Amino acid sequence: MNNKRTEITAFILSGGKSSRIGKDKALLSIEGKPLIQKLIELLEPIFSEVVISSNQPELFNFTEKKVIKDSIPDRGPLSGIHSVLKFSDTEKNFIISCDMPFVSVELIDYLCEYKSNKPIVLPKAEGRVHQLCGLYSKSILADVEKLLFESRTSPNKIKGSIFELRDRVPSEIVEVSKLEFYYKDIFFNMNTLDDYEYVKNKFASK
Repeated sequence: MNNKRTEITAFILSGGKSSRIGKDKALLSIEGKPLIQKLIELLEPIFSEVVISSNQPELFNFTEKKVIKDSIPDRGPLSGIHSVLKFSDTEKNFIISCDMPFVSVELIDYLCEYKSNKPIVLPKAEGRVHQLCGLYSKSILADVEKLLFESRTSPNKIKGSIFELRDRVPSEIVEVSKLEFYYKDIFFNMNTLDDYEYVKNKFASK
């Protein structure tokens, strides 16, 4: 029986420059697999369609997934969100950064099932909102485009950040730290070589 979600498309953002690691984070090996492959394997049983967002699509040919490039490049994660919303055929879209190795099925299901009429649904834990692990509606595409345009024409005033998008678009912030599936590393971001060693050791100790 196929219980995959067809009403939500999953996107993995892999557009970061990984400057602190010196190589593409998504391709670092965890348990003998590129990190992005482990994310794909996490998402595939949940969603009918899993798509990668990257400006270097040739790096991800091995995944056999669709890879979309930023149509408005060099504006950070908002460029990726813009491109995936423009590409998507579904109103709801689950977006996750490629450097979050410990996100769980339970968390993803909880966010997807959360009842909200707001176009952005993001988790919050221990005082921090996690903007690259949540749901974004295609209906905000025009708002994202406007913000990206303004960041180009008035870069000193408008950065073109997800924080600014949340100021303009109603966002549901969901506290998850008290839920039984939550644990302290669930939103861990792998940004440095020390982080990479931590992630490898964590998986090895499971």
